[in-house]
Amino acid sequence: MSTLTFLGAVKEVTGSRYLLEVDGSHKLLLECGLHQGGNDVDEANAHSFGELPRVLEAVVLSHGHLDHAGLLPKLVREGYSGPIHCTRGTRDLLFIMLRDAAFVMAKDIEWENKWRHKAGKPAIEPLYGLDDVEQTLALCRPHPYGQTIDLPGGGTLVFHDAGHILGSAIIELTVPSGGQTKRLVFSGDLGNPSSVLMKLGFIE
Repeated sequence: MSTLTFLGAVKEVTGSRYLLEVDGSHKLLLECGLHQGGNDVDEANAHSFGELPRVLEAVVLSHGHLDHAGLLPKLVREGYSGPIHCTRGTRDLLFIMLRDAAFVMAKDIEWENKWRHKAGKPAIEPLYGLDDVEQTLALCRPHPYGQTIDLPGGGTLVFHDAGHILGSAIIELTVPSGGQTKRLVFSGDLGNPSSVLMKLGFIE
């Protein structure tokens, strides 16, 4: 039997993350988002993934916003080395957004540690650095809309245009479950498909 477990975006709209276990033996992660806003986000983002990075076989992303993909470098830092399936547009945006996030995070931590040093408190480290981002980007496997992609455990994946941001996708998953075939459709975030910006193409 295949199961879906909500690991993030519970009682909130950020930190999107869902674990799909295909017939109990193949683990796939849908989204890996950063928690944003509120008083407990730092603790939530810093929480260890545990054994998850080492047992996952694939990650699937709907789009490149940080609340859906911003913790990917931390997942890689803690041991994940498998494919990250996304659209071509999402891959291109991640090259910009994750590098920028790591840079801003490093600056914030630098200022925080100056204050902590003066207060006699121990220094803290950022969730991830630029090296982790580069390793993450190397794992991205970009796909066009409409293409069927094989997943571990006999499942398949198809991306459909969601019109939210460049490269955003509705995710259609087909997985075996207890002798049957189940279809799971995840909308991600939806936007304005009629926008001229959404019609721009991407360099292969």
